[in-house]
Amino acid sequence: MVASCIGAESHEQAEFRSALARVLKAPGLIIFIVVLFYVVLFNGTAVAQTYTNPHGGFSNSTQLCQICHAQHDAAGSKLIQRTSESALCFTCHNGTGSNLNIETQLNQNPAIYAMHPIRVDLANNNGSYNYVPVTTAGIAPPGPYECSQCHNPHGEAGFGRLLRNHYETADYVTYSDSPNPYAACWACHSSVSVVNDNTYFNRHNSHIVSNQAPCTACHFSPHGVPADDLVRFNPRFVTKSIAADSGPTYTDGGNHTGSCTLSCHGHDHNNSHY
Repeated sequence: MVASCIGAESHEQAEFRSALARVLKAPGLIIFIVVLFYVVLFNGTAVAQTYTNPHGGFSNSTQLCQICHAQHDAAGSKLIQRTSESALCFTCHNGTGSNLNIETQLNQNPAIYAMHPIRVDLANNNGSYNYVPVTTAGIAPPGPYECSQCHNPHGEAGFGRLLRNHYETADYVTYSDSPNPYAACWACHSSVSVVNDNTYFNRHNSHIVSNQAPCTACHFSPHGVPADDLVRFNPRFVTKSIAADSGPTYTDGGNHTGSCTLSCHGHDHNNSHY
């Protein structure tokens, strides 16, 4: 009677029902199907990875490593997508994928302008530096270095700006050897030479120790600047000279000399020579 109401079951339907019954009697297969469903739905590519930082903090199933790495046809070492670290970094840090345009800072003639000796191959900088330890505050050897000399691209060290060591950027910093607020600098530069004024600029002690000015007050763009000695003032701390009603400016005098017109830490500098 029921069959006459809903129609007779076809041969194909009968075979499908029989096969389904056999599958449902196989608990191992059911478990496999359920697990596969949850893996794909909750842990696989079907779930969008929250994108907050291109350098890390990913889930175990992320596909975002491919932004920088290639599993089988990598162009460079460490499976990176470019032939060099700097070239890889500049895919974003050229002003297109990040507001930190490091490529522009390093694309200058190192024979004229000051910069950290990073291994690059750019139009105005082929990565050849004629630096010696005395001109770079005790650095030895004087490069060139990879970006990873200072930065950990995955940020495991836990310091800001992906740095491998601490670099304090606040104002009025109490200087101490441990913990040292500028450990990132001392990984290459000699803290003894700098703090004891055994460099071309003989007032580091006054600035860093006595007046508690951070390195970033005067070296705001550490990758490279169109001036000698990496001098560029941090607008957070350095303002115009009250006496001169101008600045803040640094006039490069050549051969590691110059003059400053600015106000910082309650001190007014009006064409002060160093």
